[in-house]
Amino acid sequence: MPSPDLSAEARALLRRLVQGELVEGSAPGCAELAALGLAVHDPHHGRWSAADLYHAEQTALARERAGIARHLRRMEQLSELHRQMRNAELPSGNGVEFLDRNELITAAITRAMDKAKSTIRTAHPGERPAGTLRSAAVSDLAILRRGISYRTLYPDTARSRAGEQEWVAKVGAHGAEIRTSATGFVRMILVDRNFAVVPDHRADAGRDDAFRITHPGMVALLHHVYDHQWERAEPWTGGRFRRREETLTTSRSRRILNKLREGRTLKQIASELGVSLRTVNNDLTKLYEAVGVDTMFALGAWWSSEAAAKERKLG
Repeated sequence: MPSPDLSAEARALLRRLVQGELVEGSAPGCAELAALGLAVHDPHHGRWSAADLYHAEQTALARERAGIARHLRRMEQLSELHRQMRNAELPSGNGVEFLDRNELITAAITRAMDKAKSTIRTAHPGERPAGTLRSAAVSDLAILRRGISYRTLYPDTARSRAGEQEWVAKVGAHGAEIRTSATGFVRMILVDRNFAVVPDHRADAGRDDAFRITHPGMVALLHHVYDHQWERAEPWTGGRFRRREETLTTSRSRRILNKLREGRTLKQIASELGVSLRTVNNDLTKLYEAVGVDTMFALGAWWSSEAAAKERKLG
């Protein structure tokens, strides 16, 4: 099919050539067709004929592919140059080293932990995969057996995740201290007083970009930040919990529990409270999570027990 950029004269000429007509060299559109490889000139007779359109198409595609390949190589070169320049901005000699790959970050952390002499402090604001936690538990236990003081900070949401619960149970039994925070905190790993790894928070940073810090003043500052985060967090030895200042129930969930104890169905409760059945079920799901039970019978037993006496008094 002719290019949409062809002039009307070139299109008309191409149709004539494809139909087998031999055209004199002075016909309008010849130069356009020749430039695209769609027409062939016979110098002996001074005439134009149609080229093999399939061959012309493949030639054009090959030319475009070559151009795209050149552009891709240029983009790769620019990306590599950008990476090198970013590294050049922060030479390792000043106590800050830029790490742009996950394997570099992991290797740096592993080496530092293997050489730890007194303390390790970690803060993980995100969820850690269960597989990562299981493999980490092995190395973390080895660290604890060396007598290293080990502290880890997680978000409160970690208390409801099986992977973190299992990890805490293992390392906590060997002396690790774990706390969770209801507020956001900075991810970091600190080893002794001479090593730290923190993510690159610049706007154009990649997902696996980080800084290895050995500058004494900067490491001391990060320890100060960590200690501040630690003091605001709650101790965790595994399992579920609630904060000291919080209750397990809300005003509406207490009304739901009271109506369940009176024998109401969920549909009746929703109607009496003026909410949807879905809302009632959502409230019950939150109660299961907060109390640590899995059935409505167990939830009802808890609500009638001495353990829930303070909650019932809230009305």
